[in-house]
Amino acid sequence: MEKLGYLLLAGITNGSVYGLIGLSLSITYGSSRVINFAQGDFVMLGAMTAILFVVTASLPWPAALLAVLATVLVVALALDYGVYRPMVRRNAPPLTILMGTLGAAIMIYGTALLVWGPDQQFVPAIVSLEPMTIGPLITNPQQLAIIAVFAVFLWLTWYILYRTRFGLSIRATGVNPRVALLMGIRSERIVQFSFLFSAFVSGISGVLVGPLLGGQIGMGLLLTVKGFMAAILGGLGSPFAAAAGGIAIGMLEALMAGYGTSLYAEPAIFLVILFVLFVRPYGLLGDYEAERR
Repeated sequence: MEKLGYLLLAGITNGSVYGLIGLSLSITYGSSRVINFAQGDFVMLGAMTAILFVVTASLPWPAALLAVLATVLVVALALDYGVYRPMVRRNAPPLTILMGTLGAAIMIYGTALLVWGPDQQFVPAIVSLEPMTIGPLITNPQQLAIIAVFAVFLWLTWYILYRTRFGLSIRATGVNPRVALLMGIRSERIVQFSFLFSAFVSGISGVLVGPLLGGQIGMGLLLTVKGFMAAILGGLGSPFAAAAGGIAIGMLEALMAGYGTSLYAEPAIFLVILFVLFVRPYGLLGDYEAERR
């Protein structure tokens, strides 16, 4: 039972990271109907710029965190103004815009390669990494911070979407941006907010997960894939379903690694996703969230 407790804690921690990325992807998709394949690179930027501002520039953590968030938000604005808006104004189909975000991801990766190089680097921890005991389990504050931030962003997303007029505008834009524009909703601003909010969530995720995984410029691609898998498994149209998909993937990874071998974890996850899509094409919770809206 003790081993199972450790595995579940590890699964929740990893699943929280995947869930945050899936949530970010789903928010962007919900307002623009575009999958942002540069989403994982915002996590990478969060981790690597933490090295830049804390280690290289020797800034205290409060100032460094503001600088990290400013960096990822500026890159998100560049993605919005440099890729999304020009393509939308030329009536590009969603697949073309998706390829544009993939090109942006490659540009971010190439720039990061020039700045930090290909080697894995140590990311300073924003909270302590010292072991602590909770009942029979041994964890550390960094893991607990990841889980807590995941819960906070879930609540914040729910509050914005379902308890504010701005959230109603976001959902209306996701249904039909042209009709929303005719109703006085500034669709471009809504989509811009989704890019910025998603980048903010991913940047915070990078700061928190970097000390546990290590900073490496290639981590963005892997996390984008895991976040996309989470969104597909849970339901791409709902941030909360995508977050639940992330937890499910994290749990499955941990249990496969603990009771089998991690080599079969990803094939098993893909098989589970394929099975779910055969039975429920909109994901595990996709239909439920669609009915609620």
